[in-house]
Amino acid sequence: MVQNVRYVPGMAWAIPELHRDTAQPLAAQIAGFYAEAIRSGRLPLGERLPPIRAVAEGAGVARGIVQAAYLALAEQGLVEATVGRGTVVVHSSGASPAQPLSAYAEAALRRLEEMPGAPPLPPGRPLVANFAELAPDAGSFPVGEWRAAMDALLAARGAAVLGYGHEANGLPELRALLAERWRSHDPAVTADDLLVTAGAQQALDLALRTFCAPGDTVVTTAPSYHQMFGLLQAHGLQVVTVPFTAAGLDLERLAAALARPSVRLLYLMPTFHNPTGRTLDLPQRRALVEVLAQSRVPVVEDEYQHSLRCRGTPLPTLRSLDPRGLTLTVATVSKELFPALRLGWLVGGADLLRPMAAVKRFMDLETSPLLQAALVEFVRAGALDRHLQRLRTELAARHQALQDAARAELPAGCTITDPDGGFVAWLELPLPGQGDRLAELAAERGVRVVPGRVFDLHGQPARGVRLSLTRADTTSIAAGMAVLGRVARDLLQSPRAAQSFL
Repeated sequence: MVQNVRYVPGMAWAIPELHRDTAQPLAAQIAGFYAEAIRSGRLPLGERLPPIRAVAEGAGVARGIVQAAYLALAEQGLVEATVGRGTVVVHSSGASPAQPLSAYAEAALRRLEEMPGAPPLPPGRPLVANFAELAPDAGSFPVGEWRAAMDALLAARGAAVLGYGHEANGLPELRALLAERWRSHDPAVTADDLLVTAGAQQALDLALRTFCAPGDTVVTTAPSYHQMFGLLQAHGLQVVTVPFTAAGLDLERLAAALARPSVRLLYLMPTFHNPTGRTLDLPQRRALVEVLAQSRVPVVEDEYQHSLRCRGTPLPTLRSLDPRGLTLTVATVSKELFPALRLGWLVGGADLLRPMAAVKRFMDLETSPLLQAALVEFVRAGALDRHLQRLRTELAARHQALQDAARAELPAGCTITDPDGGFVAWLELPLPGQGDRLAELAAERGVRVVPGRVFDLHGQPARGVRLSLTRADTTSIAAGMAVLGRVARDLLQSPRAAQSFL
């Protein structure tokens, strides 16, 4: 069983969480874990690594594997084995004395620089279809109605909304409106159960700051939201992944992960999952909650696309099904309206929201009272509902166009998810690496998609690609899928074309 040892100067650092379902050797994972801790400054100069025996027992591996990892660190000049002292860090972090950076900043900077994306089009290649961007299309922004709401607010309340709001959890009138709208997902929710944040990303960061410390472990899905990986790395957290497939979550592996003492949080996206578009149905949610009932690990469910359902009925949130009261729901209006409106919220019980509000207070004092009050005006005028109706209608047409084109263009052996809403779908080929190669070859032909390896914790070769419908109308969807179908057919006829990714 993995031991959870928090970092304290003069004491051993945490034992690494190992991933036995990847191609990376265990010794390399151990060496990489401690190398990252040294270079980020979390293991400072002169600190001792845990004894080989402790790492072997904690990680469940043979001592020889740990010895090989420590030898690799020594060969990199990061540590030195000394009789009587153990293995000692002899390399300081990479931060320059003239420009000192925190471990958080170092990790965030590295992740940002290393984070892959969709392959670019070659110079001069016309764009056929853009399935890469997840940001909403500026052409759909309700500029006139938002301006009217802002003008009406300033005319009625003027300077009163330009100062501090003095409401740690957000404007009461906004929380009341959001709670009323949220009851189709969580019937018992009230305004007191909401904490307004500066977008969903701040809500995720707040959860990590509230429940986790460097060296702790967070469980998430494979694949998963790639920006979350960067946030976890910046916080110095380890990650354990659980497969999320067409059959749902692997609950057996989830139960084993939650039993680890180092696990402090579970992050899920149960509705219109990014990148696959999959949704856990009601039986799957209830089965998941039964597994959660055996644990005291808090859950963060990211419902950033909750309002973009095009068909079917709303499903209950995990929070509404969790009898432990340990689930937090994250939501936002940034995706359904426009990204510049950095307004999101957390739904949770008082015992969870109270410490999060305290943490947030020292991060930004409060979320913009002006934007909160303008959103209240916008909702009360009926503008949000009118906009959402237009958006859902267009999304439904785009999803239908995608499925029609997939049936017409994709060769046998390819699969594509058919979400009931949201912005994304997932196209998958049979072999690892074929999704990544599909993204490269499609870009050469004018179609941009995001390769699946972007959404893998270790950047492993992927079978699939993410297709976003925010920038692709029905015409470009048909044209883009025709290109993807031809490329996929070529790849299936020549499987070796993906070998460079393996």
